[in-house]
Amino acid sequence: MRLAWMIPVCLSLQLMSCTKKKPSETAPAPAEASPAAAVPQDATHAKFPLTAQPSGEIRNEWVPSPHEKAQLEVLEQESKQFSGLKNKPDKGLALFKLHCATCHGPEGRGNGPAGDTLPVIPTNFHEWPIKYGRAPHELAFTIINGRNEGVMPPFGAAMKKEDLWSLVWLVSSWIEARPDNKKP
Repeated sequence: MRLAWMIPVCLSLQLMSCTKKKPSETAPAPAEASPAAAVPQDATHAKFPLTAQPSGEIRNEWVPSPHEKAQLEVLEQESKQFSGLKNKPDKGLALFKLHCATCHGPEGRGNGPAGDTLPVIPTNFHEWPIKYGRAPHELAFTIINGRNEGVMPPFGAAMKKEDLWSLVWLVSSWIEARPDNKKP
């Protein structure tokens, strides 16, 4: 029984080693160049400096708020107005390379040069589950509003509707071409 007091102490030490400390609890890191400093950024991304280290991706079920549901309904109707852009992937690809490839990679495989600097892994549209919905209006919602507390910045104010939907239809085509979408 003399060692019984050590069990709670050892457990608490193990738990402490698994939890992240608050920045105020850690010693300041030595000054060094940010790995993201070398990554070129457009004006929208420049508002959100890339300073975090990758920690993987957590997939939780997204439940839209009433305000988000209303915006999704509007976007669903809007998707019908711009469905003619489905057959024009070149414009969407140019926009993807300009706005998205830094994180998602030039072909949307989640392997962009800034991806390693982010706290979440950028989505690979060709293989991975799509956290916030794979329907075109849901993709548009994500592009407009951003995700993950600003890790993916909002592009709503920076993009014309035609550009938004060109980008949506490109990403949607990648998702639709996935093997998990093929019917037996």
